[in-house]
Amino acid sequence: GWKFISTDGYRYKFEKAEKEDWCYQLDYKENGIAEEDYIQMYQDYGWEYVGQYDHWCYFRKQRIEGEETDTTLFGNRESKLELCKRVVNGQFLRMLPTTLVFPCFVNLLFFFHPFELVGPVFGTIFSIIALLTTLLFILPFFIYLNQINRLNKLIKELGGTK
Repeated sequence: GWKFISTDGYRYKFEKAEKEDWCYQLDYKENGIAEEDYIQMYQDYGWEYVGQYDHWCYFRKQRIEGEETDTTLFGNRESKLELCKRVVNGQFLRMLPTTLVFPCFVNLLFFFHPFELVGPVFGTIFSIIALLTTLLFILPFFIYLNQINRLNKLIKELGGTK
């Protein structure tokens, strides 16, 4: 038995514990703040608040052998869809600065001619770095478009609009 303690987004910390069966679930908070009443709502349904990383709140519930235990935070498709919408909207807000900065960056590349300023060797290096940076700016946009596409498919499955 190991119990989840916390995460920094890259590593997960666990502590040795008695062998128990736990179910872990995550919820996405758009404002990134797990208020007391929000945590209390889940505790009222038997969930233990473990912690938070970024906008993700971690909850756990112990499964007891021989008992029927509801181990899902989002028991129906509509609540799962609402979670997806919150995640996609949150990702859009995170992506917005990137999409505003990217056109400025591209315009700077066209305004300055790196080969004329620093010569062919450094101009080539600068162009490669600019290309990699451009790809780094574009990647979140395609991830977001993929999430929107998946969300629209879920909405159609539920018989919603879009």
